[in-house]
Amino acid sequence: MENVKIFIENRKGNPEVEFKLEEILKGCKLSFFDNIDRESGVRGIYPEKDNVAVLSVGQLDLVVRDASSLPYSLPNGIELYALLNKEGAPVGKNDELKKYWAVLGKSGLKDIAVKFSGYDERAKWGKVVLAGFGPGDPSLLTRKAEFNLYKADQIFYDDLTNHEYLDKFCGQKIYVGKRKGRHKFDQELINNMLYQAALEGKWVVRLKGGDPLIFGRGAEEYHFLARRFITSEIIPGVTSAFAAAADAVIPFTERSMASSVAFLSGHDLSKLKIPQADTLVFYMGASMQQDLAMRIVDEGWHKNTPVAIVHNASSKDRKIYRGSLRELITEGSGLPSPAIIIVGKTAAAYHHQSNKWLYTGVSVNDWEAEENMVHNPLIRINAFTPKKHVFSNLNKYNRIVFTSRHAVIHFFKELFAAGKDARDLSGIVVDCIGSHTAGALKNYGLVVKPLTGEESASAMARYYSDNNVSGVRILIPGSERGNQFLADTLKKAGNWVEQQTLYAIEKNTAIVKQDLSKFSGVVFTSPKTVEVFYDVYGHIPAHLQIKCRGSQTAQKLNELSLKSVKIGA
Repeated sequence: MENVKIFIENRKGNPEVEFKLEEILKGCKLSFFDNIDRESGVRGIYPEKDNVAVLSVGQLDLVVRDASSLPYSLPNGIELYALLNKEGAPVGKNDELKKYWAVLGKSGLKDIAVKFSGYDERAKWGKVVLAGFGPGDPSLLTRKAEFNLYKADQIFYDDLTNHEYLDKFCGQKIYVGKRKGRHKFDQELINNMLYQAALEGKWVVRLKGGDPLIFGRGAEEYHFLARRFITSEIIPGVTSAFAAAADAVIPFTERSMASSVAFLSGHDLSKLKIPQADTLVFYMGASMQQDLAMRIVDEGWHKNTPVAIVHNASSKDRKIYRGSLRELITEGSGLPSPAIIIVGKTAAAYHHQSNKWLYTGVSVNDWEAEENMVHNPLIRINAFTPKKHVFSNLNKYNRIVFTSRHAVIHFFKELFAAGKDARDLSGIVVDCIGSHTAGALKNYGLVVKPLTGEESASAMARYYSDNNVSGVRILIPGSERGNQFLADTLKKAGNWVEQQTLYAIEKNTAIVKQDLSKFSGVVFTSPKTVEVFYDVYGHIPAHLQIKCRGSQTAQKLNELSLKSVKIGA
């Protein structure tokens, strides 16, 4: 590059940097600027506000400015070619970058890079490698991590690494453990120790248990160093969750049982948010495992959900606990930290997994059975827009009858959309079909006792008949097909009945067809699930046990099959 346009920040106050550049770029014609003149076609290659740098003919080639004022990270297309020493610059604590000029330019200028290579202060610095040690077994350490350990001048390690294994390496060993209850080094101190070691020109390995980026603060350390221009690298490690899964032979995902997994910290339950996933994997939760199990149940997980806890994963003295959320709440596992807690169907012992039941409804939590349920919904709920007059004139009804949890959810959704809430139901008798529907009502502030112990429309109809419910204006919110039997029974008793469609029960468009030979039973939750099952599978294999929710579901099954069924709650 023969002609080089250079902008120098505060050029008049720092004449020495101009002399330095003339020495470095000897043989080039240099043009210096101390302001950006857009009218003359000279634009800064490092805009103050934009995060995208665009260069073209007539623009600056290099910008020289105080290194401490650079944002992190640099805009796309911009490269830092050198850090030049400011002679005699005063430097305060944590202000090391104030003693450097940063030379920036368009990425890929090879001739510029060559000229500055002998003057760049970074050439004197070392490198920091953030490496995952794995769960404890040294044989799980990657070859790349081991290579860097042999090369290291200093090795920073914590409590989750095999200390004896480190004796084979010549580098100085520096302990920076931060275990719970024995908090010795805070993160800021560790960051600065790594930084100072790199400034001294040392090859540094920061060894972290498991993987640096899974609950290991590896990214925090990396960015602390990178924003100070320290060359850093992250080498992944085998996280303890993977080792625990291998020890207990637990697949986090498995066809027909689990298609998603979430990794969580159980360290602070007040901050815990449990996402929608088939398998939950908890780090740092052993000390409060019973409280954690209760929290998971409170979030809607069934108490019979399998749980596995692996203590000291990958080590010879590892211990494995298997049970359920219910058992973990009442008894605990007896296993201390460090431990990985795995929650989900695949955490069950293999022999238990063979006793699987296929659950065909929308929500598996609606079923109170003890069996190992595999949720494969054959139906989906599609919301309808209701008639507006229903929610604008609620006071014309004497009674509202909820026949499903979905009816409750969609009713209140529309009620809120109309600018109303549960107070607008004052004076109206509210009935519900069973415990799950009652639970849904409770979520909206209404405590309603189910009319009968049976969760069926037939039982509700008998209740109204036995109690001579007549001459009443009744609203039945529900599905498109509705419960015609219940509505007809109430009309025959002399009641005025309006059915309000809030949703439709439709065939699921993403059904995963299962190998039914691997199941011991199937649960049907509605007549529609029976219809869709026959549509998908054609018949019910003879070896399958069958349970139905509600008499109408059993009736639909009997219409399509002569097989006897058990009616469950």
